[in-house]
Amino acid sequence: MVERMTPEAFKAECKRKGWTGRALAERWSKSEAWISRIGSDPERDLHWDDAVRGLPDLKCLNNS
Repeated sequence: MVERMTPEAFKAECKRKGWTGRALAERWSKSEAWISRIGSDPERDLHWDDAVRGLPDLKCLNNS
């Protein structure tokens, strides 16, 4: 089973894939504040960790 991401790991994975809070909020139709709250919550629902792990690499998308 995959372990829950820490808030730091959640944010680092977003950054590694080139996603900002603003871009992620737009992609998921949420507010930037909501994205920040979810990212900072160590008890967030696991499907949000799965969603971040499954995000496309934004740098690759922009180069396509």
